[in-house]
Amino acid sequence: MPLPLLAICQFVQTNLAHTTDAVQIHIPAEVFGTDHDTFLLCEDILQFATTSEIGSTVIAVYMRYRFDYLKMANMLNLVGLVDHGQVNSQFGTLSYHSKHLLDRLKNADGDPFYLVPYNLGDHWVLILVRLVKETVYYMDSLPNRSVDEDKKKIVNT
Repeated sequence: MPLPLLAICQFVQTNLAHTTDAVQIHIPAEVFGTDHDTFLLCEDILQFATTSEIGSTVIAVYMRYRFDYLKMANMLNLVGLVDHGQVNSQFGTLSYHSKHLLDRLKNADGDPFYLVPYNLGDHWVLILVRLVKETVYYMDSLPNRSVDEDKKKIVNT
């Protein structure tokens, strides 16, 4: 494990592991379209640091960090972020997910790529949408997976 990650794990295990404390992270409306807070728990941090399966909170916090980086680099017009919680298969209906995605995409200014993280139930994938070019890219870090099987999971949820 890299030393910075090891230091974070040690800090979490020493200072947060025996408490119910959480790290509150504000996500302004310009990130996902709605203003809200999320709470990072000790187990979220340890999951990320030990590369075990990560939860949706870690994805949200990472995307918040990515937003800050894009803003600092003056690249917000190139990349849009979609709240995975609004298109997640464990919440809402297909029409709800579609409406949220449409609302997010129709506010596009220019020709950005939209990053849409999606959890198939046991694995995260990333869908990139380029609205102006009417192009969708499906990215999966696991080799030898059938896109057809994953599409069925997405459509059936």
